[in-house]
Amino acid sequence: MSFADLVERYKYSIVSIEVTQLSNARPFASYPFGARPPVREPAINIGTGFIFDKRGYLLTNEHVVHGSDEIRIRFFGEKSSIPAELVAYSYDLDLAVLKVDVPKSKYSILPFGKSGSVRVGEWVIAIGCPLGLDHSVTVGVVSAKERPIQIGDRSYKKLLQTDAAINRGNSGGPLINTRGEVIGINTAVSQSSQGIGFAISIDIVEDAIRDFMKSL
Repeated sequence: MSFADLVERYKYSIVSIEVTQLSNARPFASYPFGARPPVREPAINIGTGFIFDKRGYLLTNEHVVHGSDEIRIRFFGEKSSIPAELVAYSYDLDLAVLKVDVPKSKYSILPFGKSGSVRVGEWVIAIGCPLGLDHSVTVGVVSAKERPIQIGDRSYKKLLQTDAAINRGNSGGPLINTRGEVIGINTAVSQSSQGIGFAISIDIVEDAIRDFMKSL
């Protein structure tokens, strides 16, 4: 399939995610009588997710929804968002599963491929919502495999490296091969360079998802 064919097939299956988290503030009781406590301003995080199961389960990064008070998702072409429920997550793997109620006629399931068989130099497509821009498509190649990186206290292993443009808001979106299969979850980008992005290998994701689905 062409890149345009792939985008057309899966555009309703990839969603933008908006996460609201109340910022930390001292409790009201800690202020002297008559003093006015500061207003708890909500912090907003953005990301991407995609449907991997016909019952309305979505996959994204854990760091997208970490500490969330409210999660809402928006489908392609929709002006309004709908609530999503966080049903499972793994901090170490940086993966989260969300559940939404959606009309089945509007989406198709994104199939998982095999990242172990991916060859360096293969074409890939990243679809997501960078900087809150709805359904942005970038194209590149697999630049390397099994990259280890450290971000804060989170260690990633066996990441796919790609030069398909990935920015803030792309996190949790699919990295798709030319057969229309998800081979990675877009997760991180090097801030000190251009054309160096990273995705969690789908082989690792699939093992975690299999265990979760067995518990349903």
